[in-house]
Amino acid sequence: MKKAKALAFTLLLILAVSMANAALPAAKSPSQISTLRPSLNPQLLAPHININLIKVAPASPGNNKPVTISVNVTSSATQQDICGLNATNFKIDTLGLPPNTPFIKDVFPISSVAINQPMHCDYWLSIVPTTSWMTGIYTLKLDYIQGGQQLANRTFSFRV
Repeated sequence: MKKAKALAFTLLLILAVSMANAALPAAKSPSQISTLRPSLNPQLLAPHININLIKVAPASPGNNKPVTISVNVTSSATQQDICGLNATNFKIDTLGLPPNTPFIKDVFPISSVAINQPMHCDYWLSIVPTTSWMTGIYTLKLDYIQGGQQLANRTFSFRV
């Protein structure tokens, strides 16, 4: 009986030492560590603009009522919404549209939070034409700007 207990103890000891050794990280030289670190690609870290909704009404040909767009900007690093943005963080570029160039008139931040959830920060962008809307398809590029640099963009279209 004593031999069986000693054998079982020895086997458990060997198993424990094996598991402990397997859990220890292997020592690497500094040159190996630097080659394992992924290079930081700015494109992979750039934020993303999400277009949630485009509300064309009450805009119609001949008036200058706003087209409202719901957007949020998500950090690629944290996968969470970027909060605290304002009109200086957004810019519209025209790609293909009728001759009157729309611009962002107002930015309204909308945020919500739920228990044990990250904060959601959406923005309503109010886009108006320089004169009045014309019948056609407007294709615009929305830029997200931080510190004077364009960090992300999203192209979208709508029909008036």
